[in-house]
Amino acid sequence: MKSPTDVFAEVDKAAAQTKNTTRASWRGVLSLNIPQLGLGPMQYHLRAAKIHGDQKPVEYKRVDKESGKEVIAKDVPKLFGYHLGPNGERIDVTEIPYEEVKDKVRFDGDYLVYAKTEKRYFFKEDMEILGKFVELPVSQVVDKQDEETIEPFDRTTEIEVSEDAFVPLERVPEYSFKEVYMLAPDPDKKVKESKNRVTKFAKHLLEKKTALVAFFSWGRGYQYYTAVIYPYERQDGQLWLLMGMSEGILQLDSGSSLEETTVKQEEGPVPTIVVARKPKVSISK
Repeated sequence: MKSPTDVFAEVDKAAAQTKNTTRASWRGVLSLNIPQLGLGPMQYHLRAAKIHGDQKPVEYKRVDKESGKEVIAKDVPKLFGYHLGPNGERIDVTEIPYEEVKDKVRFDGDYLVYAKTEKRYFFKEDMEILGKFVELPVSQVVDKQDEETIEPFDRTTEIEVSEDAFVPLERVPEYSFKEVYMLAPDPDKKVKESKNRVTKFAKHLLEKKTALVAFFSWGRGYQYYTAVIYPYERQDGQLWLLMGMSEGILQLDSGSSLEETTVKQEEGPVPTIVVARKPKVSISK
């Protein structure tokens, strides 16, 4: 795992090669209330831009929940016939089966037609090997990963940090980060987040030598993480607020430590987020 310093070495190298700014890939709210750290109830409207990551797509497959056969999704154009109602609305809407299209589509008369693309599901083997399009209703399709039925999380729009969800800053390198993001005030006029507020917050965490942890889900591909939010100050004085997406922690065996410690509070494990409801999904590999 790369330390925060190593990450910024990569960023500096990339910055020297391009003048493009990193684009934001997430916007949301950071909510916290940690009296123990002197942080009362507050919210920050932030945006996140990735600076480092090696995330790979999570592998899963769609299957027919009755037969277990693999299913494939296709965007299929469909035609629908209808009549105009008294207020110009569509009434008597009926899907036109493919085999009837040549008979029912007309350019005149009172039978009107419109097209719509829909996601439909078909047996993969029948379609790819036999050339047959055997369609299934969406209610019959489930996603599976390692033979277990899985369901996606909703995309995180509010990062909620609980009262005891923090860790000493020095232990941040023990988290195994898949991706690292820069957090900055959201400049959207609707939220009008202050750069000064966010800077004060980052400096407060730096002064307390503390990082925050929270649950985070991108809501796509069944990926969820422990988000570790921490300040990073470089020797030249520049300050960043970072968010690392952790999929676990490094297993450091005390028996292999080169120095013994007498500080008992540092012997405990690094906190990770426990999801309120048991996730029906494996973390991305």
